[in-house]
Amino acid sequence: MVRELTTATIVASVIWVSAVPSYQAKSPAAQFRTQEELAAGSVLVANEKLGDPNFTESVVLIVQYDSDDGTLGVIINRRSKIPLSRIFPDIKAATADPVFVGGPVGKAGAMALLRLPVKTDKTLHVTNDVYVTGSKELIEKSVAGRAESSKFRLYMGYAGWAPGQLEAELQLGAWSVIKGSSRIVFDDDPDSLWSRLSRESHLQIAALN
Repeated sequence: MVRELTTATIVASVIWVSAVPSYQAKSPAAQFRTQEELAAGSVLVANEKLGDPNFTESVVLIVQYDSDDGTLGVIINRRSKIPLSRIFPDIKAATADPVFVGGPVGKAGAMALLRLPVKTDKTLHVTNDVYVTGSKELIEKSVAGRAESSKFRLYMGYAGWAPGQLEAELQLGAWSVIKGSSRIVFDDDPDSLWSRLSRESHLQIAALN
């Protein structure tokens, strides 16, 4: 299970993602739906039926979705023990806020989620006021400006599914799909986010039976 990146791995081989990649095969209030439409901004909550250990007890934000090209997301509830100040030793304002493990793919790559009032250059809208970027310049600017963890989080690696792969996992009951929100993405206790969302999902399903 991918739980933590080592300091050596991150510092030695950070690759800035100049554009959010399209992956191919080569409790906050949450609205649970059994048939929630997959789209950018949807949140996946791993169920017990999911067999992939990379995603055990994970909460994934979909940042890009295309039925023909596949799905790209980041795990939003796995904090590493690596602080931003270790990644950016030349930026004196870098804080001790943790870097997140975004997924098992491209673990040397970095992208960030930000809360912004309006879209800016080098960002891609995800949901509400949440945007994703792989711009080294924008990420370093956010770090230097001491952006709060409620508005900026850095992720190493991402999660990717080939066309039809995620849909097949949904058919098997591997994920619950909920409507994403800024509160979920930037939850102030990500370590307990999965258990809270999972419990709420089970309670709502039980209430329907």
